Amino acid sequence: MSSLFQIERDCIATLGLLTSNYIRFDPEVRKGAVVTHVRGYNVHTLVVDNIDGEVLSLEQNRIHQDENPLQHGEQVAIRSAIERVKAKRPRQVGVAVEAYYKSSMFMAAGSTPEDFLNSGCTLYNTFDPCGMCAVTLLACYMKRIAYVFADKKHSAVYDAMREYFKGRESIKEPVALSEKSDEASFVARASKLIRDLQVRVTALEEAGTPLVQTLDACYEPLKAAAQLLIGTSVDDLASAGVDRDRNAKTLLDIKRRCNSL
Repeated sequence: MSSLFQIERDCIATLGLLTSNYIRFDPEVRKGAVVTHVRGYNVHTLVVDNIDGEVLSLEQNRIHQDENPLQHGEQVAIRSAIERVKAKRPRQVGVAVEAYYKSSMFMAAGSTPEDFLNSGCTLYNTFDPCGMCAVTLLACYMKRIAYVFADKKHSAVYDAMREYFKGRESIKEPVALSEKSDEASFVARASKLIRDLQVRVTALEEAGTPLVQTLDACYEPLKAAAQLLIGTSVDDLASAGVDRDRNAKTLLDIKRRCNSL
């Protein structure tokens, strides 16, 4: 069972992704049967430092803006987060580069449920990462990957590629949500909103919309997510002690980044 700390953090991060998506919403542009965008698909990604809750990066898919098929949200966010980590905890003299990124960048030792939340970093992604990004996440030693919407096409790639990327104490999983839907608490309200959107995305995909384009038809739910995030303060958090401090930092960092978009 997920802890309150994990559910609260995952709800904050998910609302951050959806809010970023709303603020930078990129409507589809149809050219005949082809769908394109000004910047890229409505896929946003953020990286959180599990140690203190800092948001290291908040980025989006930029394949159309950059005319570059490699500019998936995960790729852009990882590179941005690397620069922040290098400034935050630089490699010490005498430490090999390989040892640095295997232990101090996004990864840290430990394979208990608590380790995946308290050490290393978490990459939050709108969708279950595609094959290219799954391999990138293994290559960069990301401790935890949490996604909002499942992707049946690519769901098995990450674990299948572990055979070629040994020594990763990492995990890929859906974001944790509250099972309680009859409460007025932040996590209950956020969880209901996220679940409702998951149902809508699934319905759109089953009706024939490519998964990566489903949020093109979800402007109003994205707006509702942004309104919930904006209306949430540190006082609304239910976690306590150090856990509360970390989640408060994540919440405030996301708000700050969204305000600057």
